[in-house]
Amino acid sequence: MLRQYFSALLWGLAALTFALAISTPNGYGIPTGLLFLASASLFYLRPKWCDLSLEDRRLFYAFLAFGLSMFVFVYLDGWYTRELDRPSRFILVLPVLLMLLQSSNHKEWLWYGAIVGAIGAFALACYEKFVLGIDRAHGSEYPIMFGNTGMLLGLLSLAGASYFLAMKRYFWLSLALIAAIAGIGSSFLSGSRGGWIALPIIGCFMLWQSRELFSKKSLVGVLVAAFILLGVAVAVPQTGVMKKVDQTLVSLSQYYSGENKATSLGMRFDMWVTAYHLFQESPILGVGEYGEKAEKKRMVEQGVIPPAMLHFNHAHNEFINALSQRGLVGLAFLLLVYLVPMRLFIKKMEANANNWRIKSYAMAGALIPMCYMDFGLSQVMFAHNIGVMMYAFPIVYFWAATRWAEREELGESKSN
Repeated sequence: MLRQYFSALLWGLAALTFALAISTPNGYGIPTGLLFLASASLFYLRPKWCDLSLEDRRLFYAFLAFGLSMFVFVYLDGWYTRELDRPSRFILVLPVLLMLLQSSNHKEWLWYGAIVGAIGAFALACYEKFVLGIDRAHGSEYPIMFGNTGMLLGLLSLAGASYFLAMKRYFWLSLALIAAIAGIGSSFLSGSRGGWIALPIIGCFMLWQSRELFSKKSLVGVLVAAFILLGVAVAVPQTGVMKKVDQTLVSLSQYYSGENKATSLGMRFDMWVTAYHLFQESPILGVGEYGEKAEKKRMVEQGVIPPAMLHFNHAHNEFINALSQRGLVGLAFLLLVYLVPMRLFIKKMEANANNWRIKSYAMAGALIPMCYMDFGLSQVMFAHNIGVMMYAFPIVYFWAATRWAEREELGESKSN
């Protein structure tokens, strides 16, 4: 009985990670910190390494390899130990993975957490935008991080909607759909354009994977509703979407004509060019985060890059930033921590194509690296605490949920 209550507590904390993520200051940090402290229970649970599947180990080793590789790069960059904090989360989450694989109750609470988190994010964004008059909703984070996390919560809620639809639980289906719109809406209100690219791409992926749940008429209805909602988001001036689109087009024109390169988009292009020059200096292991500062000063003195580039600590692109600071080796480890989890989840989706008790959790897990690869095109997500935490921990949550869903289905089939 005590173990059942403890399992419920663990999954409750996992759900709170989503529920509090951006609607409260450091909302993601408290539940994840408590989960890590609770992982001391492994001494009591005594998980056996041989009980882990090959897939469990692949995820475990992918996170471990990325975390340790970042430690090595910090050492090569001068051993500034404060830079160990964020990559250490990929290692500290591993005992949580082992613990959740031993704790089977209440995985469904992840959906409830995502729903509450997405609706809470939208409520906060509306308050900041329409009551306080803030130009870009941001909560206690940077607008880009707020918007990208809101988009992630919205898409997780959409994955939850597929689960509730398959289970014919229409009340929670309605709430999940509202939460999906809310999470996406919070991204729009933040003005974070980079996250918007994820919506049509990942939305189409999820719709294609869920096509068997819809009749032809309902599928057409879903598409029409999606286009109407998108049109409303673009057309209503208060959302700021059309303003951002116009700014993007103007910035592109001004940058390439040479009229004005100091726009937000223009500065990004200059950051990417700067990162390319840094990559050429050390293509294998990169110049390092701190080594980059000295290299930038030298390039400014030589007139290679504009002086404004000295004010930025990263390239606002996860992939290009990895190349410049950690070289081809660093990029390889970054791709490892994206592609290994994504492939593991997609394999689970393929193996359980018609079983939504399992597939929905696997689909939610797969869309996390998908979203992050999109977000990484315009932001270095892993340079922020929330970016690291809302990647590593949710992947562990949904992997453990997928594995438990498999075990439960296997148990039911044996009993039948």
